[in-house]
Amino acid sequence: MFGVFLYQTQNKMRTIALLFLLLVSGTAFSQAPNLNGKVEIDMKTGQITCDFMLSKIPNLGKDYQIILNKGFNIKAIKDSNNNTLKYSGYYAGTMRGEGLTYTPLFKDSIMVNPKQLHITYTGAFPIYTDTLNFVDFKGLIAFNGKTMRAADQSKWYPIIYDVKNDRLIEQVSFNIEVKTHGAKTIFVNGDLPKSGPSATFKSDLAIAPMLFIGDYEVQKTNGALFLNTNMNNKQLTIFEQNIVEMKAYYSKNLKIPYDTKNVFIEHEPIEKFNKGRSWGFVAFPTIAFAGIKLGDMIDEQNSKLKDSTDYPFIAHEIGHYYFGNVLQPNSTLFWFFLESTAEYLSVKASEEKYGKAFAIKYFAERGKQLKNFKAKSLNAIKDMNEISGTYRYSYGPFLLRGLEQIIGEKRMFKFLSTSLNAKNEATDYNFFKRNALKSGVTNKEWDTFEKDFILAENAVSLVK
Repeated sequence: MFGVFLYQTQNKMRTIALLFLLLVSGTAFSQAPNLNGKVEIDMKTGQITCDFMLSKIPNLGKDYQIILNKGFNIKAIKDSNNNTLKYSGYYAGTMRGEGLTYTPLFKDSIMVNPKQLHITYTGAFPIYTDTLNFVDFKGLIAFNGKTMRAADQSKWYPIIYDVKNDRLIEQVSFNIEVKTHGAKTIFVNGDLPKSGPSATFKSDLAIAPMLFIGDYEVQKTNGALFLNTNMNNKQLTIFEQNIVEMKAYYSKNLKIPYDTKNVFIEHEPIEKFNKGRSWGFVAFPTIAFAGIKLGDMIDEQNSKLKDSTDYPFIAHEIGHYYFGNVLQPNSTLFWFFLESTAEYLSVKASEEKYGKAFAIKYFAERGKQLKNFKAKSLNAIKDMNEISGTYRYSYGPFLLRGLEQIIGEKRMFKFLSTSLNAKNEATDYNFFKRNALKSGVTNKEWDTFEKDFILAENAVSLVK
């Protein structure tokens, strides 16, 4: 899943496709699956061959599917006794996102609760150098002649879909051998980058194992890893100082430590970009950027970011540690609690750094862009995708700012913190209201907020 956010400044337009790892929560699969096996990748031909054992599969009865990227051809699906299984999906298959859906069969009916599946498959993908695609996003398996990128959204590894709860189980513990032809460095999200052409990667913690392999260098600071960035020492220091500052601000106000070290990746897009355009995505704890050089953001002489708009751009992605990781959104307000909250946090962090004038300008500029926008009330949302890209990235932060105007900054952070500490709850409108009241918002304050902001077709003029 992804959205597009138009980030307007006085001298440039930056289109940021903020693509985020859909982290999965819930008691139905409290024990994450395990992925064990090997993948072989040829950097010259784009061929990928996988041999995986998927075990510790949650008990979902018949309400599950196995999803693989549409570019893969299955060789076989076998059970724990190495018996070759029949499966549906090979003929007139159904797509879900970027992948085709398959279900193992037993006596022509869906197999009930397979504990373990052995899946082998292969596929080849285009290598983009001079001739580029019309689009690039997190869901593509992208070869650009120098690096190869495959995130969870691309379904490069078998992903379980929980039909009843409408959830993808993308996080797995894993032990994966990666064999490459033509890659100097190999990285699998959840472990450290290693020298090629072959290496083994492990994670006992359930995480989405994104792949990033190719001809690139690895740089390290105290708090982060940088892949393919080629920054000098001063640029690295200044960049990390800004990251540390953002994390400290979030930790202080949300009362939840941010101790995780991030991995920052630069990669060439396989889509032609106009000047000044870039996009990024998160596969936590990895943050990947395309169409931008992180070193170019740095004003070395004055030890700061050159452009103040880069600060919220980065702070948004850093904020996904909280909304997307600590709180793993789901249900009807998925996009609101994933993206609107992260964008609101990025504005607050920037306001702390640059002063209140920053936020005033931010909301004034976006208010002009949203002048003709018509919002569906959050309490009327029945499907998560009714919250459009414009809604989640631009209008949603206005609603959160409106609540802040009513209850004040201190209690606003208390509300956000209360929401972050909620466990295994559906993030629907009732979740929004319940946690607001639980955090100390009065019924009268909520009624005012609901009347003036939630139920308004467009409330941007009310935000100061």
